[in-house]
Amino acid sequence: MKALKITGIAIGIVVVVLITTLAFLSPKSHLQRSVLINSQPEVVYGLINNFQNYNNWSPWAEIDPNAKYEYKGPESGPGAHMSWSSQNENVGEGEQWIIETRENQYIRYGMKFGGLAGDYNAEMILTPDKGGTKVTWTYNGDVSSESVMNSAMGKFFGLFMDQMLGPFYEKGLYSLKNLAENTPSMPNPTTEMPLTQQ
Repeated sequence: MKALKITGIAIGIVVVVLITTLAFLSPKSHLQRSVLINSQPEVVYGLINNFQNYNNWSPWAEIDPNAKYEYKGPESGPGAHMSWSSQNENVGEGEQWIIETRENQYIRYGMKFGGLAGDYNAEMILTPDKGGTKVTWTYNGDVSSESVMNSAMGKFFGLFMDQMLGPFYEKGLYSLKNLAENTPSMPNPTTEMPLTQQ
């Protein structure tokens, strides 16, 4: 009986410490990964501004080739929308959509994940670098407007987000690098097309 009481007290202490720790954690989470791609920004931008191209480099597409995808809205740019559903727990279900773009420079995506409350978005930042393009892929989560329980859960997962999501981001960026470096640039007709005599 005494041992049971001691165990109960120990569990209570652990719970109190955990709750106190979560209460003081930031409701916001962030991670980012970068890669240098030996290709021009317009090539990379064309691959990431269209969800029809997404699974050609997505790190999650390989995990479950049988996942189901649906597309809505325009093919590219703000309003383009993709949702997915998979029985694989590493893919799950969710949706993402393009919120904002700056041609050949920047894309911001909104995201929702099945069963996970909060405000989530990702960015792709393209910067000319060493004759190629530095691509920075970010993830941002915010559970500050959620209920106490959902906020605590979001903060808890935020502690491990870099370890859980980081390797997928790295794999995706290197797949994008390989795809972009094997995609020919489109010629600029004003500078690269031969002139004809009148």
